[in-house]
Amino acid sequence: MIKGEPYESLFERIGERLRERVDKVKYDIVEDEKEELRNFFSFGIINQEYQKAQELKQNLLNNYKGTLLEEVFVGEEFKTKTGTCYHIKTQEKITVKRVNQTRARERILSDLKLVYGIGEVTEHMLKNGGYKTIEDLREHPRFGAEAAKFLAIDIHDTHSLTEWIGHWLPKSHPLVLYSSSFQNEEDFIILDIETMGLSSLPIILCGTARICGSQLVMNQYLLRDITEEPGALSAFLSHTDKGIFVTFNGKAFDIPYIKERLAYYGLQGNLTNPHFDLLHFSRRAWKAQLPDCRLTTLEKHLFGIERENDVPSALVPDFYDTYVKTGNVGPLIPIVEHNKQDMITLANIFSRLHEEWE
Repeated sequence: MIKGEPYESLFERIGERLRERVDKVKYDIVEDEKEELRNFFSFGIINQEYQKAQELKQNLLNNYKGTLLEEVFVGEEFKTKTGTCYHIKTQEKITVKRVNQTRARERILSDLKLVYGIGEVTEHMLKNGGYKTIEDLREHPRFGAEAAKFLAIDIHDTHSLTEWIGHWLPKSHPLVLYSSSFQNEEDFIILDIETMGLSSLPIILCGTARICGSQLVMNQYLLRDITEEPGALSAFLSHTDKGIFVTFNGKAFDIPYIKERLAYYGLQGNLTNPHFDLLHFSRRAWKAQLPDCRLTTLEKHLFGIERENDVPSALVPDFYDTYVKTGNVGPLIPIVEHNKQDMITLANIFSRLHEEWE
């Protein structure tokens, strides 16, 4: 950093370096996207946080000079039909709690508003008349047919169940989350990606995790070079044939971003899986108690975790760009750890939400 240089200029230079790198691999960035990239770097990064991150990066460069990637990350080269990437597989001990299936079923069936034509007033009248559950409504002269439509849904069909509940109630309603209780734990695909920007730029790390008993098994697909993105995308898709996505703002960011990158390479992928976006549930559960509902804020207040040597999400592209230019694997370490911790926290939030609404 040049002494006395405004931070706006500093972020501008970071953006210019990244654009030069991206241009070398022939990614087209229109003017609007360039402006978005500039805003991406300057948004939400206070001076102290930025300086701390730069000190971390320099220390990593010093400590890992000459170190091979394979010496830092235990993994292997992963080959797909569209290319290769580097696969890192790790496990973390975890306990995930969910609402008991019997309790979840009772709570869902007791909400008569899930039947067409029933609002709060009508629900109150019906319950006073002895219709306590949707099952009780099957013999009702007016609502029986509509109740039968809901009861015809297979309670294990998460897509149909969440779609129905989300049609009549807010998509962040606890009953939507309750529908996850009828699935096996290993059916959930926890998903988080790290990218070079907010849109139309490469994904540099795809992370997926599954709950297997008392272990959270994580698979991370890392780009050793920008050209490995197709291989990493294909590797990611190998985990998504069946399952239910669990993300944090994934409906608005991760899934659309992945679809965009797949389209860029002409790759086919079915990403219409049922999806539990924990950002919306978290806002409903805790926004009145916390200063904000950022993932790190939830992590700190709910689990007492404060990350050390973490790279802020907005500076992930800068760290990765430094790795590409220098060949030094040091700046990759906090990126991989950041992604891993995000997935662990997602699993913990998923569990805590069930406890909160039990």
